[in-house]
Amino acid sequence: MTGNERLVAWRGPEPDRVDAARVVLEADRLRARGTSCAPDYVLTYRLDTGPGWVTRELDVHVIGALGERRLALRRDDGAEWTARRWVDGRPAPVPLPALADALDCDLGLCPLTNSMPVLRAGLLRGPKARHQITAAWVDVPELVVHASVQDYGPAEPTDGGGVAVAFRADGFETTIELDAAGLVVTYPHIGRRLVG
Repeated sequence: MTGNERLVAWRGPEPDRVDAARVVLEADRLRARGTSCAPDYVLTYRLDTGPGWVTRELDVHVIGALGERRLALRRDDGAEWTARRWVDGRPAPVPLPALADALDCDLGLCPLTNSMPVLRAGLLRGPKARHQITAAWVDVPELVVHASVQDYGPAEPTDGGGVAVAFRADGFETTIELDAAGLVVTYPHIGRRLVG
C-alpha cells in the first residue's frame, strides 16, 4: 500500500459484524473497496468521490437471507442522482427520493461514509458550528435509497489529532470519533475500529 492508502476494519454490534475497507485518501477525494460480514448477509461495495469528497458512485452487492441484491447509485456533475437495482439478478424498481441538495451517499452500517461530510466541512481543523447535509442513505441489506437529513458538529479535538463530532439524524444522536485523517475510530452502535 502507498502512503495515502489505508486498510481499516471495524467491529459492529447491531448486527454483530466485521467491516473492512481499503481506502485511498487524497487531498480532496477518496476511493474505497469494502466488505461487511454479518450473520445474515455478506456485503461488498465500491465507493468513489470526486473533488470536495462529493459522491460520484456507490456500487453495493449483498448476498444473504433476503437473496442477492445489487445497487448502482450515481451522482453526475449536474447534481442529478440515478440508481439501478437488481434483486436475484432481475432489474427491480428503485424510486429515488428528492436528492437535489445531496452531495453524499451514506451506506447503512458503514462507518466510512461518515468521513466525507466531516472532511468537506473542515471539522478536523477544530470546533465548528453544526453542518447540515442531506444524504442518499442506503438501507442495508435491502438496498433501498432514502433521503436523510443529518447534522455534523460541533467538533472537539481528541488525542492524536482527531476529533469527536456530534451527529444527529432522524431522531438518533451520538458522538462519532474520527482520527486525524478523518476516518471513523468509534461510532456507537455502528462500529469500533479494529485495524487501521
